[in-house]
Amino acid sequence: MRLFERPCTKGSSKRTLILGVGALLLLTLALGACQPAATPEPTEPPPPPTAKPTEPPPPTATPLPDQSAIVAAWEGSQHNFYDLGHGPNTWCARCHSPQNWDPEAFQGPPPACFTCKFDFDEELRVAEGNPFVPEEEWVGIPCETCHRVDANGIADAAIAWFNPIQEEYQEVNSPTELCEKCHVTTTGNSFGSAVTHKITLGGSAHLNYGGFLGDAPPPSYCSDCHDPHSLEPKQCQDCHADVLTSDTHMKGYNAIMLPRVTCMACHDAEGYDVGPHPDEEMGGIWVTQETTMGRGGPSTTVILSHSIVFDVACDRCHSKGNVHGLSTLDSDGNPAEETICVEGETLTVLYDDLDTYGVVDEDYTMGECPTED
Repeated sequence: MRLFERPCTKGSSKRTLILGVGALLLLTLALGACQPAATPEPTEPPPPPTAKPTEPPPPTATPLPDQSAIVAAWEGSQHNFYDLGHGPNTWCARCHSPQNWDPEAFQGPPPACFTCKFDFDEELRVAEGNPFVPEEEWVGIPCETCHRVDANGIADAAIAWFNPIQEEYQEVNSPTELCEKCHVTTTGNSFGSAVTHKITLGGSAHLNYGGFLGDAPPPSYCSDCHDPHSLEPKQCQDCHADVLTSDTHMKGYNAIMLPRVTCMACHDAEGYDVGPHPDEEMGGIWVTQETTMGRGGPSTTVILSHSIVFDVACDRCHSKGNVHGLSTLDSDGNPAEETICVEGETLTVLYDDLDTYGVVDEDYTMGECPTED
């Protein structure tokens, strides 16, 4: 029996096998680590990413048109005018302020046919059929009367008339046709009123146009001479610029006469009276005017004549014995002359110098001296 020999058993044999296999594995791994790495097969590059379509920017809102200047012009015009003598009642409002109109209003009996107050009235006339509309409630003739207005309060440039009776818009063919919805003729307006606001063009200057404006056309519509919003009229010199400089006009008296006499005072074809403006604040400038007899007595008002003649008669104002103390002129504007008989001699003298010859029919007689038989 050997002292250091360990007997072989079944379990120890199994451990020996496991250790051997493990050693073999480690050897294989070590050998593999020393080999060069395998080169991978080439592959196609991936397709480039598809670009997303560019979305259009959000639409920019169209700015609303600025109509503030138009509104400001309207606010200072006769279409936004409130006056106690201007029909501030629910009947006259059919034209003067359609939104204040009452379809049930009616014309009352005299002397208070309408609720109003003229200059000669001491207090407001109150009519039974058309109640008073105070200024704070008065609307006037707004944009909606002559234009369709959108939800933003912007008026369409096209014109149309809002009929306050039918409460719908009616198409119109011209600015004049629109104006004449209220400025009408006959014994009443389109709603049967007892007043007329018709504006009549007449006279030879514009109706029988002779080309004295060069290539410019004659006025055809109200808006040719009146701003449709401020209602300010063009002045004659806006079309006839030479009247301010030409020596042939007014025989060279432009600088003297134009500040003192309106053009229509001379060029009116209707035959209205002419005299100093009844409003003293106007500085006495001469205008066409009319004096009428009303309930409160005589009243003189300025007439804005629309009938124009080219040639004028100076003796219309500068007549013999005129009450204004004007020099006496003939129709052509020359100093008026008179034929008189002085001590048997026939003389032609200036009419304005007659006083220097003494008393008529005592120191001289009018007309030629009698001829001797």
